[in-house]
Amino acid sequence: MNFTIASATVLATIAFLAGCSSAPQRFDRRAQAAELVKIRAESGPFPTLIYMKAASNRPAGDDRPLLVLLEGDGAPWRNGMEPSIDPTTRNPIALELLLRSPPPAAYVTRPCYHGLLVDKCTAEHWTGARYSAEIVASMTAAVREAQRRSGAKSVTLIGYSGGGVLAVLIAERLEDVASVITLGANIDTAAWTQHHGYLPLSQSLNPALSDHEHRWPELHLQGASDTVVPTATTKAYFVRYPSARRQVIEGYDHVCCWVRDWETLFPTLIKER
Repeated sequence: MNFTIASATVLATIAFLAGCSSAPQRFDRRAQAAELVKIRAESGPFPTLIYMKAASNRPAGDDRPLLVLLEGDGAPWRNGMEPSIDPTTRNPIALELLLRSPPPAAYVTRPCYHGLLVDKCTAEHWTGARYSAEIVASMTAAVREAQRRSGAKSVTLIGYSGGGVLAVLIAERLEDVASVITLGANIDTAAWTQHHGYLPLSQSLNPALSDHEHRWPELHLQGASDTVVPTATTKAYFVRYPSARRQVIEGYDHVCCWVRDWETLFPTLIKER
């Protein structure tokens, strides 16, 4: 009887501690279980983490682009009122997409996320300045580092939600972009904040107002039932970039069903790019 009580106490303690683990810790455990290679990149204004899915026995002459997955905004606000202490996502959609994608592939984190709260980090870096030139420059440097390590000649950037905003902005600053694919991305940040009554992202770049030429093919997927980023909030982007393709998928919302369908959806996206 005592053994049973003791065992139950130990199990309850383990469950409690697991429940109290931080978002970066839970992310790391998932990445380690998938045998991803973790790299700390110091090449940009901020340190950034790269999680690599290495290509095994990559043949000579293999010209497949490196797939770079970029995550959504995570948890920038707490209770909708105060900046979060840790903005790292609790539901890493882009990580799950990485695990279901063929190598070579990598996941690049955002500055000041994943426990990398260096002295220069402020709450602005995951709230009003989450897509600022400084953030984009740091992530662009990390993508270049991931590309260098993979040996790929080009990259395909795949961004989920706010990661899609960053995918477009990073692509504008790279030389060898094979394509850009976004999923439920708020690519007109002004229309998006206005729609929800959020504070304007005054320190951030807005892809819908960009003066860069887009020389690479781009495809923007949106869920027909997405209330987080309604399709109406992205219209200005496609006016600015009429060659950009948009596909609205019935039955999808902001979260469902990117991960569930990725292994069948992804080959179609790459084939059509």
